[in-house]
Amino acid sequence: MSAVFKSKVPIQVRFNDVDIIGHVSNTVYLNYYDAGKMDYFDLVIPEIDFSGLAVVGASIKIDYLKPIFMRYNIYVETRISVLGNKSFTMEHLLINSDNGELLSTCTAVVVCFDIKAQTSCVIPDDWRKRIIEFEGEQLIIK
Repeated sequence: MSAVFKSKVPIQVRFNDVDIIGHVSNTVYLNYYDAGKMDYFDLVIPEIDFSGLAVVGASIKIDYLKPIFMRYNIYVETRISVLGNKSFTMEHLLINSDNGELLSTCTAVVVCFDIKAQTSCVIPDDWRKRIIEFEGEQLIIK
């Protein structure tokens, strides 16, 4: 079974995203993946306000498979693949809208974080429930 990504958001390639050799700079890809994260949270955990209980990045790995050029129409797909006690793993795909070509992949470990205490914390039960319902059987629960 191939993974199902239920969060899909179009990305606008901006003029300042492009580097001197004509393609999107590798430093910009993270911004595209962050747009995917926000879309996912808006769909599944819309009450995250990043002022009390939030999430922070712990690790990220990006694979650059094909260059992205200025006039490309692209979108990012996002899902949670692994759900732990305090953290979860998000997977992202950057795809060319015109031909379906996979351009880049990303895996990010994200930790639930208590802003006041400045420490990691257990993922709230209601968040867990909604992630499990949204992702279905493809989700790995640790």
